[in-house]
Amino acid sequence: MGEILVIVLLAAILATGLSPVVDRLTRREWTRRRRRLSRPLSIALVYVGLLVAFGALASLLITPMVVETREIVQRAPELYRQLQEMLTGLQQRYTWLPDLTSILNRLPQEAGQLGQYLGAATGVAFRVFGGVVSAVSVLILSIYMLLEGPTIKEGFLRLFPRAHQRRVETVLQSVGQKFGGWLRGQLFLGFVIGIAAGLGTWILGLPYPFLLGLAAGITELIPMVGPVLGAIPAVLVALFGPTWRLLAVIVLFTVIQQVENNLLVPRVMKQAVGLSPLLTIVAIMIGAQLMGILGALLAVPIAAALQVIVGEIVRTVRPA
Repeated sequence: MGEILVIVLLAAILATGLSPVVDRLTRREWTRRRRRLSRPLSIALVYVGLLVAFGALASLLITPMVVETREIVQRAPELYRQLQEMLTGLQQRYTWLPDLTSILNRLPQEAGQLGQYLGAATGVAFRVFGGVVSAVSVLILSIYMLLEGPTIKEGFLRLFPRAHQRRVETVLQSVGQKFGGWLRGQLFLGFVIGIAAGLGTWILGLPYPFLLGLAAGITELIPMVGPVLGAIPAVLVALFGPTWRLLAVIVLFTVIQQVENNLLVPRVMKQAVGLSPLLTIVAIMIGAQLMGILGALLAVPIAAALQVIVGEIVRTVRPA
């Protein structure tokens, strides 16, 4: 039941995020005879545009990603040898450390045993994120929500007395704006952090800057722990270079994290969603406690919707 509610919520967020574009296309007069596009045609154009944009972006990303991944695979034996030498040097310098070399030597054997856990891990991943089927379900549901949005909205408003329908309609519009703003804000944050991390690692001369920036941008979508997870690949790669570069990478991602936490996220989310930084943090903590990472991800739009509803209730009870 919980997974179904999450799928419906994700579809609603996507539909509300695209609804202003669909409405704009539907209202616009495209010919001298003032002909307008039908709503189904407008929705089709929006989704075709999204698919084309996604395909163009994928074509730009796939080539450098494949090149850098192939290079990593080719250099894997050399990197493994360098890591062994580095751990041996640390062991000789700091005798109180555990035997890190033997732990490293056991990694290939442990990796070979991961196959028996792959089925269970895959099952967990599909149960948590819904997999490809859930992604398609979200897409299809969002299309139907856009198609039947006006009808659903009209039927929902009829559940309320005529005197309150205008107020309920205003609340629905505000919630839709919050959902759409949150979606745009998350994508913007991921894009900015990915560009900053990629450019920063490239300026420092770190190999694979494209993959490192892509990892930082994707993990940015994970609340709270995302920036830390995005820094781990860059720090691991920097271990095979000079010490100054490792320190520079740590400083780079520390600065990115501080700018993100104290400047970007509060301003972007306040502008896009209207939640204060305190309410944002509390909502994320509650969502993470209830539903893990996915709950933390959806906590902000849900909290924004509740803020709109509670605010309207308060204004109704205490107009002054």
